Amino acid sequence: MNRTSSGVDEEVELSKLVVAENEDSALYHNSDVDKKKKNHKAKYPKHVFLIIGNEFCERFSYYGMRTVLVLYVRNFLGFGDDDATTLFHAFTMLAYFTPLMGGIISDSMWGKYKTIIILSIVYIAGHGFKTVAAIPYIPHRSAHITLSVIGLLLIAVGTGGIKPCVSSFGGDQFQSGQDVYRKQFFSLFYFTINAGALLAKIIMPIFRADLKCFPGEDGPLFEECYSVAFGLPGILMIIALVLLVFGSSKYTKTPPSGSIFLRFCKCIYSACKNRWNTKPAERNKAHWVDYADATSRMKRDTKYVLGVLVIFSPLPLFWALFDQQGSRWTLQALQMDRYWGSYLIKPEQMDTINPILIVTLIPLFEATLYPLLRHYKIPFTSIRKMGAGLILAGLSFIVTAMVQFEIDKTLTPLPSTDQFAVRIINTSPHIINFKSDHSIFDALILKPNEVSKTQTEFMETNEWKFLNLTYSIENKESSSQSISIAVKPSKITEVVISGEDADIWFQSDLLSKQPEDGSGIVGFVNSDRGKYYVKFDDDPGLTMQLEPMSRSRGIRLPVGSNYYFVYDIGETGNNTKEMLFKGEVDIKLSGIYSVVLISSKHEKKNIHSMEYENANQIEDVNHFRVSVAWMIPQYVLITVGEVFLSVTGLEFAYTQAPPNMKSVMTSFWLLTISLGNVIVIMVAQMKSIKRQAHEFLLFAGLIAIASIVFIYLGRRYTPVDEDEFEKDKIEDAEEDVQI
Repeated sequence: MNRTSSGVDEEVELSKLVVAENEDSALYHNSDVDKKKKNHKAKYPKHVFLIIGNEFCERFSYYGMRTVLVLYVRNFLGFGDDDATTLFHAFTMLAYFTPLMGGIISDSMWGKYKTIIILSIVYIAGHGFKTVAAIPYIPHRSAHITLSVIGLLLIAVGTGGIKPCVSSFGGDQFQSGQDVYRKQFFSLFYFTINAGALLAKIIMPIFRADLKCFPGEDGPLFEECYSVAFGLPGILMIIALVLLVFGSSKYTKTPPSGSIFLRFCKCIYSACKNRWNTKPAERNKAHWVDYADATSRMKRDTKYVLGVLVIFSPLPLFWALFDQQGSRWTLQALQMDRYWGSYLIKPEQMDTINPILIVTLIPLFEATLYPLLRHYKIPFTSIRKMGAGLILAGLSFIVTAMVQFEIDKTLTPLPSTDQFAVRIINTSPHIINFKSDHSIFDALILKPNEVSKTQTEFMETNEWKFLNLTYSIENKESSSQSISIAVKPSKITEVVISGEDADIWFQSDLLSKQPEDGSGIVGFVNSDRGKYYVKFDDDPGLTMQLEPMSRSRGIRLPVGSNYYFVYDIGETGNNTKEMLFKGEVDIKLSGIYSVVLISSKHEKKNIHSMEYENANQIEDVNHFRVSVAWMIPQYVLITVGEVFLSVTGLEFAYTQAPPNMKSVMTSFWLLTISLGNVIVIMVAQMKSIKRQAHEFLLFAGLIAIASIVFIYLGRRYTPVDEDEFEKDKIEDAEEDVQI
């Protein structure tokens, strides 16, 4: 079912588990529907292709929305990284909890077909709310948030509710004796899951980042096209519903026969209740489940399921790490150099590595690794595979933390909400000495055309509103001037000192929000008294006017060399054709730069860019320098871990669960995933972890503990006797014959 990162493989394996349960049941149950089925010579039920189309559209719909979700919450709704991660995993948690509800409703009330239809309508409504929420014209941030939350709740209910139904409903369309046709159907069904999810992960980030759905509009809400990124998946879900309804008259619709999960819960409840009501001196039964009001087989099957659940108890930690591919790892990719050659990878598209590796590694291991281990008689049991999966997931997060440490080294420190920062540029021809009532600027000395280091200091509840500075030309005390700089929390205030006698100063706020669309930002500082305008070579229509003694707005430019031209604005205010200066600015991915224009003796003909550290530009905020290719090892490790744990775990659950309890086991498997997302939410909301790399190491430590617990439980686990299940099938078949 829907995996948050590679959920494709999870969907495939869970579908196999559901179908296997139906096939086992068909061996010894003779329902009214079975009696109506024709012999094995019946034609292939072509209407199953409508179910195939439905699944493709639904998978594209779900993954298309989910792929861009964390960036939508962060960039459009304006939440921080921690809150965006929390909302992402809260949605995922609900999407893995609601299959339990869908299975109970399907088995007890509506049947599979009706459940899919009704919850698909809920699903579509959720997409509608999400699409409307992403329209920038809607006033008030609270309205966007409210509509988004409603949409996510409906989508989680819809996708989770139909999760247990679609694959088994497809299997119901085949008659007894059509095993070959059924296997062909599921092979195509599994391919469809992979195709829909993978295409969505590739395409929807392009719509989000590159499509200009509101041309001519300006502002942060118009920079990305989330309304289409959510609207298109909604349209695909409508198509999915239409395809399913189109074949309504041709489907085999199995009536509800009661929920085995509810019977399982009743068995547990009655066992606990009866044992509690039994006096301690009279509690003489071997196992507490033996006190249940249920048949002996139901008690036995319940014990088997509980035994497997003990083994599964450490697994939520694996999913806590695994599901962060769609949240924390996406945000990590956002801080890296995402250019592969000339192509800029969208941060969400890194998520495609996992499903691509999955479809490669599963057949590769089946053909090479596992036969090799068997050849050398190296035991690699299901328990050992799952333990290896936990360990590999932990290693992947150690690698993730190492990558994050390298990223942190290259990032520009920026003031937080309780800090301010000040930078001073001296464009005068004199050496300037500073004195201040604040220690960090006291005794500061700046040479001509020198830039001070950005100084950061904690603010105590707006204690610092003004920073008082006194500066003078070296060896010329009479030139002393006092200035008062207005500082703001979380802002970098820039002060420029200019003039032949260093008698002019002005301040402005530096830009610090880095662009995420593959460009860089440059701003121009005009330290001269004249007016100018700037044109760019690659975009003649892009011009800006530079007022005297001021900083321009930030202009986004593509990565690479960009030429600009400075023209004079005459005294009448009209642009002249006289070009005064031609300059070049070298833009790197997501870097923020300043070009400081100065002139000798304030003569316009001498205007030029200030040279600083052998460059004609100042890098205000560092560009992203660590290549995104360094994330590949962590993807490889966690994907191999998924192959060992997820695929093997489902197979283990199938072989160890009684035939009529396989759907119960599926429900609990999904609940481990849901609980894993709860763990992520709890950690994301911890305010004591200041660095993301430390959080990654925390998860690595948690799963190390989980691995030790799992290995201990695995060594104590006693596998069930599968021959006992075969005897049950024979006995049930004999009873059916007698009936």
